[in-house]
This record gives sequence, structure tokens and C-alpha cells, in this order.
Amino acid sequence: MKRRIFTRWLAACPIVLLSAMGAMAAPDGNWVQSWASSPSLAVEKLPFDFWRPPAEIQGTVRYKMRVTAEGDALRIRLSAETLPKDVQIGAATIAPADAAGRIDTASMKKLSFAGAASARMPAGTPLLSDPVFLPVKAGTILYVTLHLPEGVAVPQADPLHVADVLAGPDRTVSGTLAGSQVVTGREIVSAILVRSARDARTIVTFGDSITDGAGATDPMMRGWPDQFAALLRQRGLSQIAVANAGIGGNRVLRNEVGEAALARFDRDALSVPGVTDIVLLEGINDLGLSGLANPRGPGNHPAVTAADLIAGYRQLIARAKARGLKIHGATLTPFLGSPFPGYATPAKEVIRQELNRWIRDSGEFDSVIDFDAALRDPANPQMIKPAFDSGDKLHPSDAGYRAMAEAAASILLK
Repeated sequence: MKRRIFTRWLAACPIVLLSAMGAMAAPDGNWVQSWASSPSLAVEKLPFDFWRPPAEIQGTVRYKMRVTAEGDALRIRLSAETLPKDVQIGAATIAPADAAGRIDTASMKKLSFAGAASARMPAGTPLLSDPVFLPVKAGTILYVTLHLPEGVAVPQADPLHVADVLAGPDRTVSGTLAGSQVVTGREIVSAILVRSARDARTIVTFGDSITDGAGATDPMMRGWPDQFAALLRQRGLSQIAVANAGIGGNRVLRNEVGEAALARFDRDALSVPGVTDIVLLEGINDLGLSGLANPRGPGNHPAVTAADLIAGYRQLIARAKARGLKIHGATLTPFLGSPFPGYATPAKEVIRQELNRWIRDSGEFDSVIDFDAALRDPANPQMIKPAFDSGDKLHPSDAGYRAMAEAAASILLK
């Protein structure tokens, strides 16, 4: 009798059976981090026009992301690691875009967490979903939709980090969110993992706003890392994932916007699934804020020397090599002409040049990507080339990010 009942259940549930079989496909595959957004910190009021308080989101929240590597199964990583309160996840779905770029509800998958459709994420912790069978190609656009029954304050308003938010009951399975509002703020989703081929790998691009992509015009092309991923696709390299671990305003030595590189390196680089290589481009904010008045006080930001930053770089290099990873040093890009008072001065330019000489000549990195050479103006090498400037003499334009991606490809794809 029990056998007949089980047989009838199998016949009645082919979709469940196929989903279970799909979730077990390619057991020798390798999980890679195919999209990333590093958790940031809430920043107290700054005396700048761009500062915005953390946005509070509640209801149905939909994110649009482009994965960088192909695979047969997906899982998402959520983060409350820098949030002060628990985050309740009422429901979650993931779906690819259709040919028109809209959400493909026929391919949508409900996500679970240890088998449950909902979960509570304690403050200070991440949450990893169960795998779902959903084949994707490199460059596939995915929609991740969460229902947040309780309000969540998300830090760092930024036009490259956006969500559609619709207040009210759970609409995670809906194809459209009529009446939703676009909200800027760091994503609660910190990663999309893809199960790819056994030899698939992840390259982590680690840094500040120039890695995160400030100045880019399209959230689907966040700076040089997404431009680099596009080059990989053009070359048919669909099993190399690119994880963007940039945070605008981030520093190497001290917390500012996001935890200091020295504090977050293990979480955002060393422990990333499938990581083999790290590209380090960071330090310009340490240098720029050096000695300036600290609006959160008391006093000024500590003065930073080249020796201070080199000591920080050496720690990151040692920690990467202890894990058997390659770490590639990137030269600091031009910043003279930046409109922030006191951020870029001739004296600080001397230190930037000293740091770049050390990055190029010390031999301590596995290789060097010369982003300074890729972006500087031949007629005025201390400044960014006008065609590569987004407008603030600091952050590259889309063309500048493309030049950086090509410089990275010339080293990383040898």
C-alpha cells in the first residue's frame, strides 16, 4: 500500500521531482560568486550635497542584477552584517529576465532558507538561501525579490544601488510591481552564487567608489568590474565570475563608508566562493581625507603617510597569500582637480606618486595593473584624461571604466 501511494505521489508531482533532480545536477560543479555588493555602514550626516540618510524599505523589494558567470543552479546571500536590527524575510523569489528584459514569471523560483519560505536574519549576520535549479548564461539579468514585513534602514544612497519598493503585502511572485517607487541604498542581497564548472573561479575586485563604479551611467554596468566581465563574455570566458567588492568612500586603514579594508577583507574577498584572484585598488580616500576636519569629530582625520598605507597593503597581501590566493596591485588613479576642498592637493599628489612607485616596483604583489597609466592625461599626467572623466576629476566615465577594464584584462588574462 505504501509503495502504491508513493508511486501515485511521484506521478502527481513531476515538477517537484524534476526540481529536486535539477538541484542535484553537476555534483562536481564549483560555486562562484557571480554578483556582489559589499555591506556598507550607515554614515552620520556629512556636510556634502550628496549625503542622504539611510532609506527605510518595507514591503516587496525587487532588485535587478546581472550575473557574470554561467551555471546550472543559484543561491543568494543576504546580509544584515552592518545593520543594527534583525531583518525578517517573509518570502523571496528569483527569476531571469525575458527577451524584452521583463521578469520571466514562468521561470521564477521561490527561494527557501534551510527548507523554510521565511527566515529571520539576526543583526550582524548573513543568510544563505538553499540552492535552486535555474540555468543561467554569463550576462543573464536576474530579478531577486524579497518581502520585508518590517522596515529596514539601508545605508549609502547611491544611484548605482537601486531597488523597486512596493509597500504592503507580499508580491514577490508578481511579474510587475505597479505603483512601486525606486529607492537608492545598499542592497540587502550581498551576493548571487552560481554553480558552474569544476574549474570555474571568481575574481574579486576590491576597493572604493572607483571599483564600485561611481560615475557610471548604468547600474547594470557598475564601473570597470562590469566592463571587465563584458570583455570576458566577448572572449567566450563564461566560467570566470567577477565579484565587485567596492564601497564608495571606503578606506584601507579606518572605517568610513563601510568597514575599513583591513576589517572587511576576510568577509568580502578571502571567503568568497571560488576566489582565486583579488584586484586591490584602494587608498585614495585614506589619502584624500588625511588631515581634513572630521565632521563627526572631535578634531581632524589622522594624517596618513605613504608608509601607513604600504603597511596596510602588506597586511592584505600577507592575508591573501596565506590563503593561497593571487593578489594584484592596482595603481591609484589621478585625483587632482577634485572639487572636495582639501581632498586632492599637491602635497597629497606627491604621496600618491610615492605609493604608485611602490605598487609598481616593490614586487610584493603577484602582478600590477596600472590604472594610473590607463586614465591619466598625457598632457597633464597628474589629472585624469578629459575623455575619461565623469565630471568630478576623480571618478571615471564609462569610457574611462572601459579603459580600466582593458588594462585589467591585459594582466589578468595573460
